[in-house]
Amino acid sequence: MPLFFYDNELSVLMENFYTLTGIRIVLFDNEFNEVLSYPSNGNSFCSLMRTNADFDTLCRKSDRVSFEKCRKTHALCIYRCHAGLIEATAPIIQNNAIIGYIMFGQITDIKDKDAVYNFADNLCQKYPLSVTIPNKLKKIKYKSSKQIIATSKILDACTSYIMLKEMIKAQNEKLIEMISNYVDIHMHERIYVEDICRALDISRTQLYEETKQYTNGGIASFIKIKRLNKAKELVTGTSMTVSEISDKTGFSDYNYFLRVFKKHYGISPKKMRKTY
Repeated sequence: MPLFFYDNELSVLMENFYTLTGIRIVLFDNEFNEVLSYPSNGNSFCSLMRTNADFDTLCRKSDRVSFEKCRKTHALCIYRCHAGLIEATAPIIQNNAIIGYIMFGQITDIKDKDAVYNFADNLCQKYPLSVTIPNKLKKIKYKSSKQIIATSKILDACTSYIMLKEMIKAQNEKLIEMISNYVDIHMHERIYVEDICRALDISRTQLYEETKQYTNGGIASFIKIKRLNKAKELVTGTSMTVSEISDKTGFSDYNYFLRVFKKHYGISPKKMRKTY
């Protein structure tokens, strides 16, 4: 499910997290696709290792395991990836459903640099890569267990803040299509919010939140714009009278139809017809 998010607000929050912790943070949708990150690139060791297709597959599988655990528990998950690095994943929840995940990682809790080097060297032996290991290992940040737990709590707080401020929402493309189809079918009638909610089995809040993403208002603005778009289509593509078009598109008051049409398009229906 695609995510709708306020890019600037979320980017600032993610940048603040990185400034405070020095750890990269990534947003994924609920189908495990990376959507946004700060910084945009991962550490050079991971980036280089993932140029190997087999290694990259294992990375994705490791991420998926953490996502699935979050999906089952609805709680933050700290884990060690297949390459031995520490990562943490927290779910983003909307209406009791997980719509995405926020992850930090690509860090080590092993303070002994020789031990980290030996582990990485063994990985490179297994996945042939022409790489100078020591230089790349300098990019892997060490964090103590205490620091990792503290950072995970900050991540958890960030997800709560994101949900509280509604910085991220799921774009239910199927639902908006169903709402649109309902309006199309009943356009010539008086449309009541209660009837839409009953027909689609959704709440008034869901209906309003879904439609306000596409207009400056809620369902009323959505219906009016749909009606005006249809009216324009009939004005320019048929020989129906303006009065007939007004009735066909659900504007019971002819004079009101003329006013809102001209306000929306900057021209009357009759003048528009002459220009086409």
